[in-house]
Amino acid sequence: MKDKIVELSMGGGGRKMDELIEFIRSHFSLQQVKDGVGIESLDDGATFPTPKESELVLTTDGHTVDPIFFTGGNIGSLAIAGTINDVCVMGAKPTAMTSALIIEEGFKMSDLSLILKSMADMCQELNVPIIAGDTKVMPKGTIDKIAIVTTGFGVIEGKAIYDSGAKPGDKVITTGPIGDHGVALLAHREGLNLQTELKSDVAPVYSLIKSVIETGKVTAMKDPTRGGLSGVLNEFASKSEVSIWINEENVPIRPAVVAVSEILGLDPYHISCEGKAIMTVKPESAEEILQMLKNHPLGKDAAIIGEVKEEKPGYVIIETSIGGHRILEKPIGEPIPRVC
Repeated sequence: MKDKIVELSMGGGGRKMDELIEFIRSHFSLQQVKDGVGIESLDDGATFPTPKESELVLTTDGHTVDPIFFTGGNIGSLAIAGTINDVCVMGAKPTAMTSALIIEEGFKMSDLSLILKSMADMCQELNVPIIAGDTKVMPKGTIDKIAIVTTGFGVIEGKAIYDSGAKPGDKVITTGPIGDHGVALLAHREGLNLQTELKSDVAPVYSLIKSVIETGKVTAMKDPTRGGLSGVLNEFASKSEVSIWINEENVPIRPAVVAVSEILGLDPYHISCEGKAIMTVKPESAEEILQMLKNHPLGKDAAIIGEVKEEKPGYVIIETSIGGHRILEKPIGEPIPRVC
């Protein structure tokens, strides 16, 4: 199959489609949760048992990234990481996923296999099975190569974490440098030759933030995808009815991200990440949580970047390196299209 291409007839519900589905399914060893109904049964849906008195988290993401293969990942790893991160920043343990593939006629099976392997490897690492899915094949020219829609399920055994939980006095923490994913994709598209390799930060953050969640000291948390750091902080400020004050000198940004942003007239605060979490934490626990993050490979560059305040609710204010202040507004739209 890897030497073939996706044919339109493979989306028609017959034997050809059975072959394509079996090809896709064969990439995944995790296909059910405990003794629930999983993808191996090819039923109309899936089931999974959950602990009693627990709360479920459900999220759905569509992925249309361009290019589909990029430095640091591909559309498959992005689909898994992006969805899992949305689940775990709400304080949930990721439990199961579903996946729908929409594929253009003529797409190479070898490329599809690489994408599926990336998805399977990440699911294996997280011990999160894909328990149900769907596959569609579109006529050539009606879709750009491939799109992936994923749904993630998680279980909250403690207390859910909401965007509206930030309190005055809380400290603001980023788990690492901002803007890597969006700038890496843009540099690839524009053919920019950088002296240092800039790659996407796409990664699931569950192992990084699991112990932090368990402290019970995180008051708000979100992953900075579309809209970047600016989008997250403005959501915290408006939903929590507080202001967020950020010290510009404390925000970690790679020199290559700064350089590309300056060349193309972009604000790094607006550019997406796919392997970071932004959180507000109780002030007395901020240093402890920061050290916990720094002890993990994904959090070695974590930093306390600001503080939550009561005055000027709804605003995000940056204290600049020259001693001034500026308001950081939420971007009107995504400055870099098709980054996820």
